[in-house]
Amino acid sequence: MSEADVHSIESLGDLHRAVDHLSEKLMLQGYQLRSVVNNAEQHFTQHCPSYWRGQLRQAEQRLSEALDSLSRKQSTSRSGESVPATEEKKQVARWKARVRLCHERIERAKTIAVEMEQNCDKMKGPIADLLELAEVTLPRASTRLSNLIERLQAYQENRPMGG
Repeated sequence: MSEADVHSIESLGDLHRAVDHLSEKLMLQGYQLRSVVNNAEQHFTQHCPSYWRGQLRQAEQRLSEALDSLSRKQSTSRSGESVPATEEKKQVARWKARVRLCHERIERAKTIAVEMEQNCDKMKGPIADLLELAEVTLPRASTRLSNLIERLQAYQENRPMGG
């Protein structure tokens, strides 16, 4: 023990408490990171595509209704007379544009979902490593440090070492 550079056992106790605190904080941060990554992945792989599929169904329904309205308006005209049906034509054009937009967004959502899934998968490994550090490695180090502190205290008090 003459080569030991331990000036104070209390400082080792401080280190022990700091290791425990670090373990708790890293564990909390790891769980939060994992939750954020899982939520992002779910949002981009499930919610966004589902949202745009629902918007497409709604736009197709409204387009169908607009086409029916235009057809009814045009069929009420007398033979030889043309009915402007300007508003109905505008509605048909709007809903056709919306249907196109929804198709574009569905395709874009598929591309983004693949990219996000790949990026989230890249994050999951380091997060698992962080959690292993917090749940296994640091608690193991803390236990070893605690045992060393006990042995140093026993040595300091000239007690026989037990274990």
